[in-house]
Amino acid sequence: MQCPICGAEAEDLSSGDFDGLIVGCKRCGHYAVADGALNDFLRLDFDARVAALNDAKAAADSGAKPVIATAVRV
Repeated sequence: MQCPICGAEAEDLSSGDFDGLIVGCKRCGHYAVADGALNDFLRLDFDARVAALNDAKAAADSGAKPVIATAVRV
């Protein structure tokens, strides 16, 4: 798969334990996008997707995977 943020080759790490997409990207790192936010997230331009990931990283507990959980506005 391609990373939804940077377009680089990435791994789909999704499991049945999370309702959404879990991504492992060598450039962007490991992160998750909740199903309820995924469609809006994919419509954002590159800079907005990077900003959403940075916000999720800042909000994540130390050592926890960042999760983009809220619907973002286009």
